[in-house]
Amino acid sequence: MVTMKTPVLDAATKQEREAAFWDEIVQEAQINPADLLVRAGDRHDRTMPWLEYLDHTEFFDAIVAHLNIKPGMRVLDMGCGRGFLSTALAQRGAIVTGIDISQGSVAISSQRAALSGVADRCTFQVMDCETLEFPDASFDAVTGSCVLHHLDLHRAATEIGRVLPPGGRAAFVESMGLNPILMTARAILPGRFGIEKASTDDEYPLTAKRLKTLQGGFPGKVDHQFPQVVFLRMGGYLPFLRGKIVSRALRSLDRGITTIPVLRRLGYFGLVTMVKSGHGH
Repeated sequence: MVTMKTPVLDAATKQEREAAFWDEIVQEAQINPADLLVRAGDRHDRTMPWLEYLDHTEFFDAIVAHLNIKPGMRVLDMGCGRGFLSTALAQRGAIVTGIDISQGSVAISSQRAALSGVADRCTFQVMDCETLEFPDASFDAVTGSCVLHHLDLHRAATEIGRVLPPGGRAAFVESMGLNPILMTARAILPGRFGIEKASTDDEYPLTAKRLKTLQGGFPGKVDHQFPQVVFLRMGGYLPFLRGKIVSRALRSLDRGITTIPVLRRLGYFGLVTMVKSGHGH
């Protein structure tokens, strides 16, 4: 007999679990201080070198392009984590406010901005991304990396829309749940066969249904795209697929899949874009 786990609906308890989980991640991370430095032109977080292998540089470029980052833009970075995205956008002239449910994440983000020489353009604070403590139309753009799939999507989308002006844009790199093969593997493999369980109990990739929920809460257009397909590379979680030669082959195959539009939805990471209705000034 299989016992189904009843989801915990209490928002406060969920936020406490998320904060504790990410505080522990920051505390246990063995980060080389030199890797915290974000230089002008950096496109991926050197404290997480595997992101380059997953072509997150392409996702970063897509964020910058969609938001049309310019000096002086007011940008909100939701779920700022280790502060790479906030700091990298500040290096490009944006005025960034980073928020995170984790005090440890906020602390390391502040340290990173200072080391990178952009502390005057970055502000970080502990905050619930589902209840933003900012006035309406406070930001020109909103962004984040792997944060939406942790949230109540309707509440988050409503808040994102509220703090943007008409015509304001948002862009998020997100885990996508459109590939049934990857979703089956995600349900079965983590925590077994030597595969680390790296996700929290309160997160789930964005399925077609969840994308509709996001659209239902946002006063404008919500879309998604796949700048690069990350599908076969996810096999690197399996111990027998971790060799350099195999890894290179899987990456090459994924890049080949990227050239076939109909297959792009197989990717595990996608870019969710939003444009609020109305015209900006």
